[in-house]
Amino acid sequence: MADYKNWWDDFFGEFRPFFSKIPTSVSNQEAKYYLKKLNLKKGDSFFDCPCGIGRISIPLAKQGIKVTGIDIAPTYLSELEEKAAKLELPIKLYHMDMRKVNFENEFDAAGNLWTSFGFFDKESDNFLVIKKIFNALKPDGRFVMQVVNRDWIIKNFSTRDWHEFDGMRLLEQRKFDYRTSKNISTWNFVRGNEEHPVEVQIRMYSYHELENMFEKAGFVDVHGFGNIKEEPISFNTREQFIFGRKPK
Repeated sequence: MADYKNWWDDFFGEFRPFFSKIPTSVSNQEAKYYLKKLNLKKGDSFFDCPCGIGRISIPLAKQGIKVTGIDIAPTYLSELEEKAAKLELPIKLYHMDMRKVNFENEFDAAGNLWTSFGFFDKESDNFLVIKKIFNALKPDGRFVMQVVNRDWIIKNFSTRDWHEFDGMRLLEQRKFDYRTSKNISTWNFVRGNEEHPVEVQIRMYSYHELENMFEKAGFVDVHGFGNIKEEPISFNTREQFIFGRKPK
């Protein structure tokens, strides 16, 4: 039986080249959208949880937003720290598990982006991430989660995918557990003759499930879209952009 405990320890180092598949223009468009939807103005604070290599943190910081980021991958934090220093952007960074966030009433807005949710085996731990972000926000603070849509996955499910980029080949083999809504996969990272398989298990969510979790955590005005054009979430929208506000 595969061991999925703390799969992220092995996964994210291998996954790093995958970020090169996202054009900078796409990241900038999303950051611009978040600025508007979260009502962020120069001098406001944003909590990027987790921040990765700064795909959204950097463009927000360039607009004068005071960004604080956490991540479980030390190499990502080091890379982002180096980028921020070169650009003279004062981004605060912490090596931290999302479940152990301890900020209280500190940020004007927060984001959990690019399907950085559902990582944990216990449903209570996944919910805890939302609750911790709720606590980190100031009253009237706003939160956005961008995550793959479970309903789209069901409609478009495939058992394997091939990718090639930056001298690496990737074979992802997957199965879907309909009882737990977990996408269970093996990511085979191949460089030359070397192959490194990593077992990954991520809980996938439908819109109504996330809406319920947001409201249980205390968020109000919860609503969602299938993309930044704000089309409705459906079986045909791969992503979900879900928003909530902490009451005043």
